Amino acid sequence: MVSVRRLKVPTKAVSHLEAAQKRFAKMQLAQASMEIDRAIEVYPGFAQAFCMKALVSLAEKDFTASVESAAHAISLDGADAYSWVALATAFNSLNEWPEAEAAAGQALSLDSSAWQGRLELAKSYYGQAKFALALDILNQLNQDIPDVYLIRANSLMRLARPQEAGRQFSVFLLEAPSDSRADQIRQILLRMQSAHSQSQE
Repeated sequence: MVSVRRLKVPTKAVSHLEAAQKRFAKMQLAQASMEIDRAIEVYPGFAQAFCMKALVSLAEKDFTASVESAAHAISLDGADAYSWVALATAFNSLNEWPEAEAAAGQALSLDSSAWQGRLELAKSYYGQAKFALALDILNQLNQDIPDVYLIRANSLMRLARPQEAGRQFSVFLLEAPSDSRADQIRQILLRMQSAHSQSQE
């Protein structure tokens, strides 16, 4: 369902946003920001441009700015699930778990197929030590992405299910061998294998 507000967006503003999305996909963040600013200059009420601005801020690790942009996008168009996802992601990045949970829940109430909202909801549950709930949400996700395996593994570890956790850590390494967290995960797996060997002696 297309928001009425979205139907008013000038073509020129949409073109700048599409250019920003292409730049963002290549992680050309400065150029993406420039295109977003042009889109907003053409149409200051462009909610999706502010949502994109929130995503760029997330990539730049400016989480406070991301919250501000996502919140502004929502103030312009509260029916856009992905602005709520961006807000949830920013809150999770700031370790503001209850706020992230609320934003992710709102995203899913608007669009139950928004899998990113489910992922952020699982992260917020993990942050609040609701490990069984985090697992339950992750089991509803049919997305083959590294973070799903990592959060599932960490939740399983917290629930004292190391063998299952080890399998999830291993899948994470297969999916994302060059991830910045990969070395840390390899160390965890080595410690787990060592502990298992000692328990068998």
